[in-house]
Amino acid sequence: MNRVLKAQGVTKRFAGITALDEVTMEIDEGERVGLIGPNGAGKTTFFNCLLGVLQTDGGTVEIAGRDVTGAPAYRRAKAGIGRTFQRIELFPDCTVRDHLVIAERIRRGDGRLWKDIIGLGRPRPAEVARCDEVLELLGLVELAEEPIERLSLGQGRLVEVGRALMTEPKLLLLDEPSSGLDRSETTALAKTLEEVQSTQGFAILLVEHDVELVTSFTTRSYVLDFGRLIAQGPTREVMASSEVRDAYLGNFEVAQ
Repeated sequence: MNRVLKAQGVTKRFAGITALDEVTMEIDEGERVGLIGPNGAGKTTFFNCLLGVLQTDGGTVEIAGRDVTGAPAYRRAKAGIGRTFQRIELFPDCTVRDHLVIAERIRRGDGRLWKDIIGLGRPRPAEVARCDEVLELLGLVELAEEPIERLSLGQGRLVEVGRALMTEPKLLLLDEPSSGLDRSETTALAKTLEEVQSTQGFAILLVEHDVELVTSFTTRSYVLDFGRLIAQGPTREVMASSEVRDAYLGNFEVAQ
């Protein structure tokens, strides 16, 4: 099994406050891993340190065996890390296909992005073919030419996933993908992600407050609190921990 993430002793401080305190995490190819904890626990900070949005004050980060510690975000993306956002970051006037084409050009880095910004970048046949592959995977073919503003929130989430998949990630970071979705939309999103992952083989690191989704979707989980890793292991065992249940997640019943 290939290791796609090896983060050791990741530390981040802000004005003397330790936001992450020597956090260590490992994820293998094809895994679905949860990262949970209360608000302010350091989950988003950890994501940003993995992505290179923030530089760490200590520790190392390897993506697919490549040491990216200190590397800028674009180099980490090329190494194989992709992400979605808690708040959807899409352009309302652009179509579904537009978003995927732009992501493909960013991945290739061929200098055509400025043409997209001013509306002059017509997709090449190869770009259209690659976009169609991802649209097919996500069940979005019929919406390819629809502007984002006409989509439901759940469909918008899938477009974000599609945009991330265009970068051919080895590790996909999902930042609260169920935010704003109802239970049926969340279930449908999880099912689609599982199906796509089974064909593509990438790993997933999921930050999520929806306990039911974390329990059903992931096999292992890590728990952060005040920047410290306080629990890790099989998700159901972590969720069943009295310390985690009582102190961090409240009273809930673990799904059977």
